[in-house]
Amino acid sequence: MTDKEIFGNILDAINGGTDTTANLLCFVVYYLGHYPEVKQRLRQELDEVLGNDLTKPINYNNIEKLYYCDAVIKEVYRHSPITFFIGRINVEKDEVGGFNWPEGTSFHILYSEIMMSKDYWTNPEKFDPYRFYKIDENHNNNYLLEKQHIKNSFTIFGGGIRICPGLSKIQ
Repeated sequence: MTDKEIFGNILDAINGGTDTTANLLCFVVYYLGHYPEVKQRLRQELDEVLGNDLTKPINYNNIEKLYYCDAVIKEVYRHSPITFFIGRINVEKDEVGGFNWPEGTSFHILYSEIMMSKDYWTNPEKFDPYRFYKIDENHNNNYLLEKQHIKNSFTIFGGGIRICPGLSKIQ
């Protein structure tokens, strides 16, 4: 790799891990301000998992138990995705949407539209973190993630060869 390519990859990693996270957290605060019942439920979960001791260190095991928090973040992202479109260039001629496209054609997938499409989501206009999990009555009220959308309609970390390297750290 050239120095320019190395610099580009480092810049991509920094921007992908900081700017996007900061923007997403701003949107979380915005939605919590507009949905007090979501804020109250999130605060309840934080108190249950982390307790009231502000000096208690947060560890990975605590974070894994924040199911509602995870659902809120996913629902916020669905309503206000940080990336509105995904760009791809085909490496060989291809047929897409009934049209023949030559090699090197640039495609832009409007990701934000997929996140709000009735073809992929139930009541997509509604802000509902519960769409991302349910209560499992048989296991002491533990929360389990539940898919309520079509496969590949929620790819917060991208996909394919350009998938976010941070994905493996949180799953």
